[in-house]
Amino acid sequence: MTTWLQRQRKQTLLDLSDEAGLRQDTDSRKEQIVDALDAYLQRNATQLGSNASFDAYYRMMRRTPFKGRSSSAVAHPIPITIPLDENEFEVKSVVKGRGRRTTKVKQEFDSEGAAPSSPAAIASSSTALAPITSTTTTTTTTDLTSSTRAPAKRTPGRPLRPSSTQRLPVPASPADVANLAEYETTQLYAGLNDLYSVSGVPETIDYIRETCSSVSGIQTSIQLLEALCLQRAVLPWLYLTELNSTIRRLGLGGPVVKLYYPDLFALLSSTFWAPTLIYATTAIFLPSLFAYFFNLTLRDIKRHGARVTVARYTLDPLTFNIVKAVLTYVVYARGVGGQIVGEGNVGVVENAMVGGYQGMLVGNFVVMIASLYEAAQGKV
Repeated sequence: MTTWLQRQRKQTLLDLSDEAGLRQDTDSRKEQIVDALDAYLQRNATQLGSNASFDAYYRMMRRTPFKGRSSSAVAHPIPITIPLDENEFEVKSVVKGRGRRTTKVKQEFDSEGAAPSSPAAIASSSTALAPITSTTTTTTTTDLTSSTRAPAKRTPGRPLRPSSTQRLPVPASPADVANLAEYETTQLYAGLNDLYSVSGVPETIDYIRETCSSVSGIQTSIQLLEALCLQRAVLPWLYLTELNSTIRRLGLGGPVVKLYYPDLFALLSSTFWAPTLIYATTAIFLPSLFAYFFNLTLRDIKRHGARVTVARYTLDPLTFNIVKAVLTYVVYARGVGGQIVGEGNVGVVENAMVGGYQGMLVGNFVVMIASLYEAAQGKV
């Protein structure tokens, strides 16, 4: 019965519904599941009565709610005084006896319309179910007639609980609001993740990371930094305008962004080409020449049955940076060759670099350490 079902857990009720062949929504409340399962079991009592999973349910349904009396019990009328009005009382005779079938008790409750806990309902049910003997027939008939003329005050029964289809709307609980907020947040994150994946940003980041995580990437980054520093020194930039000058004149404030452009006419002068050629010779051309011929990354491998020599790098990064460090120290620190190319041009290159010639040497040492680390890992 419903009382037995209400004592079960929600997951147990869902399992019983599956056993009975009733599909229920797992998101439904426990009261809805109990009502639906109770109605379904009552409609299909014939088919499901033999199922061992529902023995307790149908056993409670077949059992009489009143305890039976033994055969040795003597039926004696028990007078019960029930108040009818302020100055009036009625004495009824109730005879205790054996309980009968549940179906008749249920019909008696339905006809009387009172809850089983009501004294009047108990008295009426007991009177109807008790074995009437010759000595108590007259008393019982008289009591029933009096009860018909002057009905006793009864305790109002419990109001029927609304079914799942007639459930009154209730405001959302804090747990429901929290679940809804969590669901919406998850959907938002999923949409942003999809947009991030479609944009191609992850692939670009992975490519940049793979490129920079190599000796070639480190060498290229250092060379670009040195070239940028030299370009800012030999190629002057001229003032063009202020980007937010109009906004500031209107009194709206804001930062001032000044725009500059490179003076391309400097490309026709020796002040640009002399320092640039000195740097290119000592930092690119001569180191590349030595790195090509003194390549320590050459290895002999077998290919199609023949032994061939291959190189991991066309220009050995270790040899390149050793030669570059030697030339940097000789030319910029010792001033060797300054009489040929000019002391002023050498000074321009040295002053343009971050940290002077010491900064260039640090960059060379970094690439050399990376090359040795790569060789120690067996990648070469």
